[in-house]
Amino acid sequence: MLQRGYKAEGFVARVNRTVSLPTMNNDSLRRSRLRAFIAATHFPQALAMVLLMTIATAVCGGTWWRVALVFAASAAGQATVGWTNDLHDATADLAAGRVKKPTVRGDLHAKDLRVPILVSALLTIPLSFLAAGWVGGAAHIVAVSSALIYNFSLARTMWSWVPYAVSFALMTVFIAQASSLALWPTWPVLCLGILVGVTAHLFNAIPDIDSDRDMGWGGLAVFLGRRRSIVLAVVLVLLVAACAGVVITNFVASQ
Repeated sequence: MLQRGYKAEGFVARVNRTVSLPTMNNDSLRRSRLRAFIAATHFPQALAMVLLMTIATAVCGGTWWRVALVFAASAAGQATVGWTNDLHDATADLAAGRVKKPTVRGDLHAKDLRVPILVSALLTIPLSFLAAGWVGGAAHIVAVSSALIYNFSLARTMWSWVPYAVSFALMTVFIAQASSLALWPTWPVLCLGILVGVTAHLFNAIPDIDSDRDMGWGGLAVFLGRRRSIVLAVVLVLLVAACAGVVITNFVASQ
């Protein structure tokens, strides 16, 4: 009898302790989920891309409303890419222990990203055309589509660099057409976009080479190995610097 009473008291105590645990109010919960959705866009990379496209459009002479539209279109596109990456890789990220991902930490369920992806993708299309016309808008939409092909197909293959090269090259067309429908990227600018894209891919992939190899995943960096990937990245940085020098020189001479 005493043993039963002790268990009952223990049970009541446990219930009371459970009930008395602090809970998040609705505002705190909404803020927490908002932060999780923002983090799932791969926010630092997404912000860098949005600022790059927005600032480049302003520097190239785009009107304030074109610059604003480029900001909105690129933000929608980057959100689409980031969210689809976390949705598609949710199980793989969990297996790899990538605790920085909101879907791994449990801040979001992968299925929570489906509606935001649909909304951001649908916004990307009209915003791209409004920002840069038919050709420039189509270039941005294809660039986002190329990034989605990376997420769903090429990320784990030795061709993982191709979508980066394609997307960054097309980004220059988007920026040029958003600045002026009469403006087109020169060959040095296109080459710079390709080089920057492949370089960004390598620097993003090199830290994960060991974990990706352990998981049986591919990718250019895994195929090359750490040493050769670093060597290639250094060579690409030098080429980016040289190409950027040519672009800047040409830009200054044209003013």
